[in-house]
Amino acid sequence: MKIFSAEEIRLWDQYTIEHEPILSIDLMERAAAKCANWLLQQYPDAVSFVILCGKGNNGGDGLAIARILMENKYPVSIYILEFGHKGTEDFQTNLARLNKLSNHDIHFIQTAKNFPHLQQGQIIIDALFGSGLNRNLEGVTADLVQHINNGGNEIISIDIPSGLFVDRSSKDAISIHADHTLSFQCYKPAFLFAENEESVGEIHILDIGLHHDYYQSVVNQFELLDDAIIHSIYKPRKKFSHKGTYGHALLVAGSYGKIGAAILSAKACLCGNFKFLQKPSYT
Repeated sequence: MKIFSAEEIRLWDQYTIEHEPILSIDLMERAAAKCANWLLQQYPDAVSFVILCGKGNNGGDGLAIARILMENKYPVSIYILEFGHKGTEDFQTNLARLNKLSNHDIHFIQTAKNFPHLQQGQIIIDALFGSGLNRNLEGVTADLVQHINNGGNEIISIDIPSGLFVDRSSKDAISIHADHTLSFQCYKPAFLFAENEESVGEIHILDIGLHHDYYQSVVNQFELLDDAIIHSIYKPRKKFSHKGTYGHALLVAGSYGKIGAAILSAKACLCGNFKFLQKPSYT
């Protein structure tokens, strides 16, 4: 599985919009529907949902998710960070669609006085910031994230937990501590940094139908080994093969007292060639 940077993901969205073709608002709707379906399956008995939105396209996802949940008769409260600027075009379109529903419950956050009063059993949806974040959270936004983290509610982040950067370490940065992250189409580098473990929670990659030709054509920097890749390169060993049949392995290992990895690697090489050797067991 390829691991894409923030810029590669942006280009993949754009490629899909141009070559499917599909309007960006319809692609957003498709992503929101996938997230909403996951939420409905995971939390069929949810008391209510609280959805936190910025004014970018991640917030647009959140508004679309809110509308779908409301159409499925779930109580939903929406909180939008309000700093006086207009949202993206797709955000504004989804806000207008939401306002057409008679039972919408929309709040705007300007200060800590506007923070949601969280109740036990409410599910929190984090749609504040997505892959485009390029600076640390601060001020009211940072305080809001800390407020949510301290609430004790289950938190689901859309695309990426707010406060994390896609392509670089977010060590010591204030970020949402999600229980689940619903991301789109592929892994992001941020999901594989050890220091982000408590922020990303359990990761779920949702297929939103981005154009497969782009995925096939891009030569990217990172790749995550999975079953498909392993099976594509694995060659079954013949019964009478020997050490020269399939090439050689050079193991560069640690010094005396630190050779555990070398032993495991050597046994793995041997077991690939000699079926009669007992394979090491791992616990």
